[in-house]
Amino acid sequence: MKRTLRLAIAFLFITLLPVRVLAQQPKTMAGRADSHPASFAIRLGFTQLYGDLKEQSFSPFGGVTLMVPVTNTISVEIPADFGLLRAQQEEFYHSSAKTRFKQVAAAASVNVLEWFKQDQKRYELRPYAGAGLLFFQAEAFDLITGKLQRQTNNQNSHRSRDGIEARGKPGIKNTHELVWVTGLRGSTALSRRMSVFADVRFNLVRTDKLDATLDNNNQVMQASGPAFTEGNHYRTNNHDKWGYVAGGINFYFGERFKK
Repeated sequence: MKRTLRLAIAFLFITLLPVRVLAQQPKTMAGRADSHPASFAIRLGFTQLYGDLKEQSFSPFGGVTLMVPVTNTISVEIPADFGLLRAQQEEFYHSSAKTRFKQVAAAASVNVLEWFKQDQKRYELRPYAGAGLLFFQAEAFDLITGKLQRQTNNQNSHRSRDGIEARGKPGIKNTHELVWVTGLRGSTALSRRMSVFADVRFNLVRTDKLDATLDNNNQVMQASGPAFTEGNHYRTNNHDKWGYVAGGINFYFGERFKK
């Protein structure tokens, strides 16, 4: 897990280097950057969880993004999201899952409309991709009684590098895993400093326990209570995913176009 965390931090550092370089440009460059200002976005939408429980349920979420242009076309983005993930399945598992999550990532986006019509700022179509960390706490409940069946963490949970050896103090509330993000966002200007957008994203998570359920394992109890889905399960299990559809408002720290 420490190796995964180091990789994620290294990726974030490398991705943010262009932002630092941009911030250190001489003031003589400011005039050129006026039409491509940095921005801050707020979004709201609905999530879907794609795991072992195949019947997806929409759940609300919220997020923010800081976006800094590197060139006329390419931008570096820092998105952060938080909310709920839900899914259920009556057959075999007879469970419903609820996952509370927070996610932060670093991504690069490209305004493909800039390739066809340069200096066009009223509309944007941006595919983006990157990586980050997902922090979550997942629980699975019986569909009929609502009784807790499985959970990722409890008061006895430890950090573990291999899923077997306990490390550090017990009582870990959240699991954190590496996540790869890819999405598509389209926007239209409301004014020279504001735009509205629609955003669709897919997130591939390096874990099989995002829905507190493991492949082909419907165990619900053990001697001490609900069954646990601790351990990394990287090699023998399929990775879970989650996605969202969202809309939002983007605020720019400067004017993007003239009247």
